[in-house]
Amino acid sequence: AVVSTQSTGKEEEISALKEKLAAESKMLGDMKDRYLRALADGENVRNRAKKELEDSKVFSIQSFAKDLLPVSDVLEKALESVGEEDRQGNATLANLHEGVSLTYSQLHQVFKRHNLVKIEPMGEVFDPIYHEAMFQIPDPSKTPGTVCNVVQSGYILQSRSIRPAKVGVVKET
Repeated sequence: AVVSTQSTGKEEEISALKEKLAAESKMLGDMKDRYLRALADGENVRNRAKKELEDSKVFSIQSFAKDLLPVSDVLEKALESVGEEDRQGNATLANLHEGVSLTYSQLHQVFKRHNLVKIEPMGEVFDPIYHEAMFQIPDPSKTPGTVCNVVQSGYILQSRSIRPAKVGVVKET
């Protein structure tokens, strides 16, 4: 009878140890899972911070570039306002036109160097990301939804529209 109570006590002890081992194994699995999740979260934070830093470097000039766009518009209008005939008869006006032209060219070289690209949407399909429709024109000779008039040029910086082109669009007749 003594042996049987001893073996029952040992079986209970073994059973209790097995339960404790199972609980500890479960807790270890949970802690390992939390550890791996914390590592993944840390990696995600690093990747997100790296992406934000790269974006801030690329788009840090966006505000400055946007402020220069009206300057480009004024130079372009100045060049368009003086015709060839006017320049032929007036040397001063011809020199002024050449200076404005050189300034405009230099400004656009700087734009190009910083990946600021002028949108030339004439004849393209209207895209609300890059175009802002100002009016619609019925024209049966052109495909509906295409740009038929450019009121103001748009600009893209690193594939992001910083100023949509203001355009007229062909409407369905």
